[in-house]
Amino acid sequence: MKAKEPKAMEEIHEIREKMHEETGGMSVHDKLLFIREKAAAFKSKYGLKTKPLRRKEEHVAGHK
Repeated sequence: MKAKEPKAMEEIHEIREKMHEETGGMSVHDKLLFIREKAAAFKSKYGLKTKPLRRKEEHVAGHK
């Protein structure tokens, strides 16, 4: 018998599954752009202001 998973864990698994469906075939660069686009929309929707990280694009993508 499998133990019932807490609701929060169920939600996390659903979110991760949805993200995988949306980004499964994307390159690392495309995933980065996708996440940035979603984050910008979220910040705009809720009026959030954040400081950008001062990184070079190639370091974020894992290249030296």
